[in-house]
Amino acid sequence: MIDLLAVSMGDPVGVGPEIVLRAFAEKRVSGYRLLHVGDPEVYARTAAHLGLTIPFRVFGAVTVDAGGAPDHFDILATRNPVDHTVFAFGKPHPGHAACVVESIETACRLAEAGQVAAMVTPPIHKGSIHAAGFDFPGHTELLARLLDVRMPVMMLAGEGLRVVLATIHQSVESVSRSLTREGLHGLILATLQALRHDFAMPEPRLVVTGLNPHAGEGGAFGDEEIRLIEPVCRELREAFPGLRGPLPADTLFHARARAGYDAVVCMYHDQGLIPLKMLAFGHAVNVTLNLPIVRTSVDHGTAHDIAGQGVADLGSYLVALETARQIAFNRRSGQG
Repeated sequence: MIDLLAVSMGDPVGVGPEIVLRAFAEKRVSGYRLLHVGDPEVYARTAAHLGLTIPFRVFGAVTVDAGGAPDHFDILATRNPVDHTVFAFGKPHPGHAACVVESIETACRLAEAGQVAAMVTPPIHKGSIHAAGFDFPGHTELLARLLDVRMPVMMLAGEGLRVVLATIHQSVESVSRSLTREGLHGLILATLQALRHDFAMPEPRLVVTGLNPHAGEGGAFGDEEIRLIEPVCRELREAFPGLRGPLPADTLFHARARAGYDAVVCMYHDQGLIPLKMLAFGHAVNVTLNLPIVRTSVDHGTAHDIAGQGVADLGSYLVALETARQIAFNRRSGQG
């Protein structure tokens, strides 16, 4: 199973099942060995709705043949089905949540056991999952819990730009209180190690932004750079001389600046994701670093407003597949 990728189902009434089925039907994934984990009826109903003729094969467990035939759409069936009495494209429902969560957990366990090389995740609808009583915020937190990882790290990448976020979904007002030397040290170190091992960069070039305008201007606009960011960068620079920062974020994202680094650690959500999405919207990939497995994801949501219409962009899914395969290859190569 060294090259087999597990693809979870995602929200069954969003664009997740649609993009994987269309990618198969359009022969955009013929170079991959894929095992789709989910409710077989979801894929069958979606294919029929879109007018796609798909040769399905359904497995109850991973076998040597599962995911091995490029001319079949292979499904590892979940024990929990979605609630088909309330199945409607674009209308999420808590009755689907158990199947969605099982799909993620199964793909994760397959990767952890080495039965697949990596897992790739289409988007989920967090609201319906929370309404069903599941208490994790999203994919990343669930995977961290399953794998007993204290600090998973979110990287988004596209068009040559790789962005890691020190804080994610929280108010701007709370960001400064959330930043600690210990947390930044762990995050930056995990990013540097991932660049070496996952992205095959023996001498990674990483830049770290400041939090404040002009990286604080020597303390004139805030002291987080002096108290937190600079000391951490100084400590890690001894082992990683390609580390620079804290640097002003407003001059880091033009083309000439991007040519000088492999990745950037940003202090808060919009600081990093606005430039990334300007460059690579719809064709970026979400990579979870610092996990013992390889996990990539699309960079978009469930898009319920267009679900079932056959118009969702396949770009991010295709990038997620290729990134997962490349990271898995790099990790194997590094073990030699």
